Amino acid sequence: MKKVHSILPAGTGKRGRTLDLLLTAAQRLLLERSAGALSITDVAARAEVAPGTFYNYFDGVDALVDELGRLLAVHHGRLLKVAIAAAKDPVDAFALKTRQSLRCISESQAYGRLLFDAGLPVDRFLGGLRDDLLADIAAGVVEGVFRSDNPKLGASIVSGCILGVALDLHRGRLTKAAIDDATREMLTLLGVRPVAAERVAHAPAVFAPPPAFPLTWLSLAPAKVPS
Repeated sequence: MKKVHSILPAGTGKRGRTLDLLLTAAQRLLLERSAGALSITDVAARAEVAPGTFYNYFDGVDALVDELGRLLAVHHGRLLKVAIAAAKDPVDAFALKTRQSLRCISESQAYGRLLFDAGLPVDRFLGGLRDDLLADIAAGVVEGVFRSDNPKLGASIVSGCILGVALDLHRGRLTKAAIDDATREMLTLLGVRPVAAERVAHAPAVFAPPPAFPLTWLSLAPAKVPS
């Protein structure tokens, strides 16, 4: 038997491959049009499957779009785990996650388009990011490196800031050079002293490139090993 990571919604067999075909087709169409203009017929045709096959996976286009939002959020979460591999404390982890997230938008038009132009449910992405940052903020409050009377509210505020900066990066109102300054400002909102915030936000770091589109579930599958 083979071990398969439980995150894969349809496994690694034929069903999983067909699900990825539908998700890949939808992403390629969303680079050309909005979610409101998607049709089951078009998605099935682009995936080269029978239209009836679509209903083996989704009740309709809205369910497909929601699954795409979940897929993007999971891929982004995996990327953030890599980004903080060398983090020294919760402040460092927060800064690295923020800088990595914003670089994804700055360096990938597809990332920004799916989030802001295509009609994907941005709350999937934002909710995952907010929960991730909340863990850092709560840990930082305990360690005394963040100051916040309400970490949950703090996570909501800074995740909204990240989304706003990301939108301006995507629209070209901000450049990549603004990312580290934005991170510094968010750190100060969370009670980090300005000098420390400046140092952490501009510390040398190696960031991974955005995941290549189209995203798939099977690309998240771990290497198969005998059980």
